[in-house]
Amino acid sequence: MTTLSSKTCIGWLAGLAMTAGSLMAHAEEPTPIRIGWVNWSDTEIAVKLADTALRDHLKQPVKLVLADIGIQFQALANGNIDLIPMVWLPSTHKSFYDKYKDKLEDLGVLYEGRIGMAVPTSIPVSEIASVEDLNKPEVREKLGGKILTSEVGNGQYKLTEKAIKDYKLDGYKMVASSESGMLSELDRNLKRDKWSLVNAWSPHWMFAKWPLRYLDDPKQVFGGAEQIHAIARKGFSAEHPDVARFFSNFKIPKADLEKLMASARDSSADKVVAAYYAANKPRFEAMFGSQTASAVPAQ
Repeated sequence: MTTLSSKTCIGWLAGLAMTAGSLMAHAEEPTPIRIGWVNWSDTEIAVKLADTALRDHLKQPVKLVLADIGIQFQALANGNIDLIPMVWLPSTHKSFYDKYKDKLEDLGVLYEGRIGMAVPTSIPVSEIASVEDLNKPEVREKLGGKILTSEVGNGQYKLTEKAIKDYKLDGYKMVASSESGMLSELDRNLKRDKWSLVNAWSPHWMFAKWPLRYLDDPKQVFGGAEQIHAIARKGFSAEHPDVARFFSNFKIPKADLEKLMASARDSSADKVVAAYYAANKPRFEAMFGSQTASAVPAQ
């Protein structure tokens, strides 16, 4: 029979205690909040600011999930992600929102924006002032019948399909790529003095880099001012009231957001977010507040 010495027993018991403590600590770690996002310049800044604030103030782990907006809504409705802080309403993402709204809750508005078709300011207003002017044969020829756009199937893409139909823009087609691909072609065209028509949105650094203007939209296909909402899966605010409270108070001044996007192009989103958060930490701390979070049900 093997007999354990007192030193062996003490060592064994100490090791057991350490293992149990480690398991308990691991069990007590919060479940990561799964935040969905799309690779848009404004969204990257907003999501990474939220990530930084949640980790710093609540010690809350966060998992960022990158996917197209349609997939994000499906995942949200199915409970595979917790929230997406980039839902443009009432127009851009209306079709996605209406489809799943019974399984969602609205935590609040982060900032305001706008979408629409835009052209360089070098193109005279007398030639193109509104979307209706795209039907002029000479305008269609100079534009090559192309509408430069980002991802296929996103909210603005769908609205542009509607605009083509409603304005009877025969002879036009969307040339879709990524955000960077769309803007690279815009840049090339400008350097060659070629006309361009792009699906634009703001806030975005494109308006700081290139002189662009929106076309009038008399049929209001693209709507007016948009609000960018944080939308969560149903029941999220009851399960995570502190996180929901933060998002209900999370606001980014438009001027700040545009500066951050521009600065990120020269360094990185991670660097500008870290610097901005450090400089504005008291304001972010206040966003966690003391009041009860109130998620607005989807309408």
